Amino acid sequence: MVPLVLGERRLGVINLVLFTPGRRYTEQETKYAEELARRVSFVVEHARLYREAQGALRARDTSLALLEAFLAASPVGMGFLDRELRYVHVNPVLATINGKTREEHLGRTVHEVLPELERSTHVEALLRGVMESGEPLLNRENVVPARPDIPPRPVRTSFFPVKVDGETLGVGVTVLDTTEEKRVEGGLRFLAEATTRLSSSLDLRATLESTARVVAEQLADYCLVDVRSEDGQRLERMAVAARQPGTSPHLEEAMRMAPPPRPGSPLWEVLKSGRPWLLSEVTEAMLDTAASQDEHLRVLRELRPRSVMMVPLIARERTLGVLTVLSLETARRYTERDLGFLEDLAWRAALAVDNATLFQQAARAVEARDEFVAIATHELRTPLSALSLQLVSLQRAVDAGNMPTPERLKQSLVMAQRQTERLEQLVNHLLDVSRISTGRLELELEEVDLSEVVRRLVMRFEEKLAEAGCVAVVDADAPVRARVDRLRVEQVLMNLLSNAMKYAPGQPVELSVARQGTEAVLGVRDYGPGISPEAQARVFERYQRASGRHSRESLGLGLYVARQLARAHGGELSVESTPGQGSLFRLRLPLG
Repeated sequence: MVPLVLGERRLGVINLVLFTPGRRYTEQETKYAEELARRVSFVVEHARLYREAQGALRARDTSLALLEAFLAASPVGMGFLDRELRYVHVNPVLATINGKTREEHLGRTVHEVLPELERSTHVEALLRGVMESGEPLLNRENVVPARPDIPPRPVRTSFFPVKVDGETLGVGVTVLDTTEEKRVEGGLRFLAEATTRLSSSLDLRATLESTARVVAEQLADYCLVDVRSEDGQRLERMAVAARQPGTSPHLEEAMRMAPPPRPGSPLWEVLKSGRPWLLSEVTEAMLDTAASQDEHLRVLRELRPRSVMMVPLIARERTLGVLTVLSLETARRYTERDLGFLEDLAWRAALAVDNATLFQQAARAVEARDEFVAIATHELRTPLSALSLQLVSLQRAVDAGNMPTPERLKQSLVMAQRQTERLEQLVNHLLDVSRISTGRLELELEEVDLSEVVRRLVMRFEEKLAEAGCVAVVDADAPVRARVDRLRVEQVLMNLLSNAMKYAPGQPVELSVARQGTEAVLGVRDYGPGISPEAQARVFERYQRASGRHSRESLGLGLYVARQLARAHGGELSVESTPGQGSLFRLRLPLG
């Protein structure tokens, strides 16, 4: 046995065996065996070292491959410059930010790769300072200058020394493209400013015009604002704005061309669905489809939109209108990101529009209230004054011992009674409005023959009908029974009959009662001047009074109270009228 020894390390043993009887190793053979063992020890050691070296190389290659993959996949630009401040390594992101290939970086200085950046920020001096001081320089805000086909890019840069065993080998660089971050910051800043601008006025038109201008400044070459009309059946183009002032003639034409309500119109689909609409690229065929008429098509072609977005203006779960933006730039196509930004801006605009609308409504309500108070004061004072004069006159006659004649006393009492009835009617209207507004209107229901109610009412009004020169024509022969509040139904009919005598003196008044299915229908027709279609929509509203000589003869509450009483019964009060041909009021009441 010959040991395998290298230095002080025992590597193994060589076994030499003789099978010849009586044969023994000679001294020379033993020396040969020891020499062989020594050389084998060297070979074994070299093989071991080779295996270890191969493993270390494989581990190094794996580490380099992982590092290379990490740098390539990093969303941050990363690079390394040697002691001479020449690029040794650049990952793809940094190459893209700098607008040069990786090969165009390697072996070159920053000045050679980006001379514009070096001249503006003196990067090499900063890198040399980091390498000499050994201290990092973190989060510096810079801008990579614009180059052909590459816009300028805001970046955040950090420099740090790279050391091994205390020796500085160069400088590492990380560069983060902050374009998206700056865009978001700018968008939020703009939205904050826009909110302030949109809220600066409570005038509806001023708010809409401000909305159009704000959107045009940020997103659009053109911006159009269409608002739903009060009846909800059409759109009104309330505001337009252009980024470039030279386009105003086309906008003035577009202002006059609010789209008609027709199926398939993108504008009306957005209004109806409450969902936004994005068209990244507009074609000529799409313009033909969107145009409502030849003149509209001509204006659209002159505007030359390339990309379009439409978003609804929604506030308090109501779609108030539609905001439309158009881009004229061939290179600019709106994206989902632009649509999201416009929706955020439209939400703020809708709140401002809703606030302006509510303010206008409140202003009109205050104006109507003030007018009503003035009218109510006048109307209440009139019967009170007449009643007071009658009483004062009678009191003076009695005090003077000059008793009025029976005929004079009767006239005074009749006059006082009329003024009292007028005063009572006005007060009752006010009380009814209060009960309706607070939900405290109560009905005392009973089985009533409506035909009898109408006949008795006409009998009570005989004298007043005669004074007005009106003849009542009653079609209420068949009994029509319903469960109603008799006094409240009489109140409605008295109001309708009084209006007929007031607005159509000297003309017949027709009253009818009929059964239609499960309803009783009571009609009051006059042959007066009639009511215009526009006024018919408002005639049942509070404080709505006639124009002309009757404008100061009522509180504008009679028909409002009458309709509310009809609805409290589960019925309805409506009107049909043609100007110049009189009016027909229909009171529908359930029979049960």
